[in-house]
Amino acid sequence: MIAGSRRSNSDEVASDRGHRRRSTPFRPCLAAFCVAVSALVAVPPAAARPTATFVSKLYRYSIVLPGATSHWSPTFATQRWLDASIPGIGDPHLDTFTDRKTGRTYLLAARPTGSSLEKWTKFVITARPPICVNPTSPKRATLAGQPAEMVTWSCADQYRVIVITALHARRGYFMLLASPTTLSRASDLPALNAARQSFRFSR
Repeated sequence: MIAGSRRSNSDEVASDRGHRRRSTPFRPCLAAFCVAVSALVAVPPAAARPTATFVSKLYRYSIVLPGATSHWSPTFATQRWLDASIPGIGDPHLDTFTDRKTGRTYLLAARPTGSSLEKWTKFVITARPPICVNPTSPKRATLAGQPAEMVTWSCADQYRVIVITALHARRGYFMLLASPTTLSRASDLPALNAARQSFRFSR
């Protein structure tokens, strides 16, 4: 009876040890999980990238461009654009935003029109400077929720151009991106889209 009792105690100890052996691997996993959770909690949120907001009172729109305001060289139009041709960079009839780092320039203007989007786009194409050639066929797009069209051409002064046209409140708008040919062609469209997606009509 005593021997049997000892075997029973021995069995209980063995069983308890076996239980402890099975439980042991769970403890490092739990510790690792806690460390991982702590690491996630300790990670600070990423700082928001700086942007620059510009508002055109003459042409009634706002636009947000990437980078701080000091990153850009802005010039707002002082005269309404009513000519039959698109003037050059820095002309007083255009809003001009030049990226100081890359040399990319956004040109924007608007004018009253009662034409359709297709006719407005055709006018903008024919209004391009004489040194700019090979305009592409218009492609559908949007600008601030309005139907728009997009065309491209190249200019002899070493710029590639993408233009988006749209109508709003009986006015025809265009946003032109002039990119130096020294920049990657693949980066042109993302640069235009960044501005296009932030563009808003003021009224």
